[in-house]
Amino acid sequence: MDIVGRLAEIQEEIQTAETEKLQKENWLGLLWEHLPALDPEVVGRVMQRIRDRIRALENRKEALLQEHQSLLVEGAISNLHIDQTFGLWNYNCWMVWT
Repeated sequence: MDIVGRLAEIQEEIQTAETEKLQKENWLGLLWEHLPALDPEVVGRVMQRIRDRIRALENRKEALLQEHQSLLVEGAISNLHIDQTFGLWNYNCWMVWT
């Protein structure tokens, strides 16, 4: 896959992770509000699973941001190489024509 395509995918994955994280945080709030009416052990287990998922989403987002940064650097290096190659080519063509 090309760099630009993967960068677009990363942005979508980050947005999806952010949306799910917000939903999970809302669930935590709802569970906390209704804690007295529910079995505390059950609520505790559910809340822990939700916190674990939130942590996993945060880790995924961090990994995606690192991949995003790496791809930007890779693209910049690739463009620099192309610019240098074509710059040299253009200079040599100019020398031939003069």
